[in-house]
Amino acid sequence: MISRSRRRSEASPVLDLGLLRSRWLELYGTEAPIRMSRELLIQAIAYRLQENAIGGLSAITRAALTCGRTTKKVERARIDRRVKAGTRFVRQWQGRTIEVAADGSGGYLYRGRTYRSLSAIAREITGTRWSGPAFFGLTVARESKHGSD
Repeated sequence: MISRSRRRSEASPVLDLGLLRSRWLELYGTEAPIRMSRELLIQAIAYRLQENAIGGLSAITRAALTCGRTTKKVERARIDRRVKAGTRFVRQWQGRTIEVAADGSGGYLYRGRTYRSLSAIAREITGTRWSGPAFFGLTVARESKHGSD
């Protein structure tokens, strides 16, 4: 079996720079950057072909890459994506044991009802607005922007 890198290096000499630049124009609708390396042109063209065939980045990933920082929406989506079906969240609250289970479709089960978010459950339990991930201890303390204070 021939390795992927070996196949790529054997196929690469066949593709001349002019052909790569015309393929770029075809796929991206603009001229390829003049100083872009041949290898990077090949990778970018391959990515665009893959993107056209099976789809590009998710909206969440695009948002994170575009703004260069994590938004609350992106952070919430990351928490929801990490939780697997059957995951149990247990918390003591005013002498009661609170137990919540992830249902695997993005919802959470508490006392026989399905909720869309952990925050909705925290609100149901406390009667006030709470961050569900904070209530169940899922958030991580972040460092101050000014270093340790």
